[in-house]
Formats: sequence, C-alpha cells, structure tokens
Amino acid sequence: MTKLSFEPMSLSDLDAVMQIEKKSYPIGWSKSVMRDCIQSDYHTIVLKKDKNIIGFGIVMTALDEAHLLNMCIDSDCQGKGYGRKLLKYLENICIYNRTKVFLLEVRESSPVAQALYQSFGFIQIGLRKNYYKKPKGREHAIVMHKIL
Repeated sequence: MTKLSFEPMSLSDLDAVMQIEKKSYPIGWSKSVMRDCIQSDYHTIVLKKDKNIIGFGIVMTALDEAHLLNMCIDSDCQGKGYGRKLLKYLENICIYNRTKVFLLEVRESSPVAQALYQSFGFIQIGLRKNYYKKPKGREHAIVMHKIL
C-alpha cells in the first residue's frame, strides 16, 4: 500500500528536491535559493510517497496574501494526481493562515499546469513578459490568482 505524507522541507531534503527541480525545468532554482526558502518563514513542503520525496511546494504568506513560489512533482510521478493533492495541501495552508488571495505564475508553455490551476478556480489576471529564463531566450509567465 502506498503511503503519502506531507512534511516540512528540511535542509537534508535539498539533494532530492534539487534533482526534481533540475529534471523539471530547463533553468530552475539554485540550491542556495531553496536553502534560503527553508530558512525563512516560507511554507516549504515535501510530498513523500513511501518515504521518497516525489514533489515539493513553496508558499510565501504575507498579511492576507499567499504566493505560490514553486511547486513541482517528479516527472516520473506526474499524471497520477499527486500535483492535485499537493496543491490542495498548499491551499489549506493558505486557508489556515487566513489568506484571502492565492497568487502564482505559470509558464506559458505549460498547459498541463495551467489546467490544474484552472481546475482549482485560479483565473488569469496578467502576464509577466520574459519572466522565465530558458536555455535560449526567455518565456512569459501567466499570472493567476484565486480568492479564498
């Protein structure tokens, strides 16, 4: 039987988290940025399946707003509902912290992620031009939000 758990991300999780990050994004976050998030007041969560990290999420809350800074499921585990479970868990953190608005950016080239967010009630409110670095050039980010 598969056991899923959500746990606070620790510094000892960084190697596994960075493997997922590097497999998922052409140019992702650095290990030092991840470390800074863990050491800050951000909500840094790992999703474990049978004690193995298969995903992570990072949410910053301030006053009545929350910002999903990063969320990723290992490419080997995508398409199995784990992203949905992780997003619901992160949304519950926002609700618990009494945030009223949940904000995120998503790559224009990621229709699967966009569809996930839309299925949760996120709507597009803007576009950040040339937001994400790519190996050659940059990519726009769709800005989405949800009223909680």
